Amino acid sequence: MTIKEASKVVTFFLRFSATIARICDVLSASILAVIISINFLSIVARYVLNSPIGWGEEFMRYGIIWAVYIVAGTTFRYSEQMVIDLIDLIPSALVRKLAAFISLVATLILAAVVVSLGFVFILDTGQVSPSMRIPMWIPYSAVVLGYLLIAIQALAAFIETIMKPTSAVGESS
Repeated sequence: MTIKEASKVVTFFLRFSATIARICDVLSASILAVIISINFLSIVARYVLNSPIGWGEEFMRYGIIWAVYIVAGTTFRYSEQMVIDLIDLIPSALVRKLAAFISLVATLILAAVVVSLGFVFILDTGQVSPSMRIPMWIPYSAVVLGYLLIAIQALAAFIETIMKPTSAVGESS
């Protein structure tokens, strides 16, 4: 593979990860909108119609879990996750870049472990949810998908860190 071809692959992957981040933002916001609607309908059904929606609370619980894990990759891409910014306090740009690499590699390893073990776990479960009676692999899949999205965004951040000049690592944009 030539440098030009590799550059095209890297550019494609970075665009792909940015597109995934935008899709996840919209999807997560849509899920939250549905949750708010279900919550409103649940209140109306319970207090106005005297007939509560039995599956509403469970749906909202699983919906929030899905919304959080779907947007987790996006928060990682734009460095919006909660962190302790010790790396930014390191005076040497080279050491900051090395620390950023170590952090990204650790994130990729963690994501790979969670995705692989999570996938095995969801294949093994035969449970169904209490109210909605859906297979429990559906709610559990949120964790696997979330960490897969984190891995994609961590890989994109790793590539961007490699491409960034050493003096720019750790500087906020």
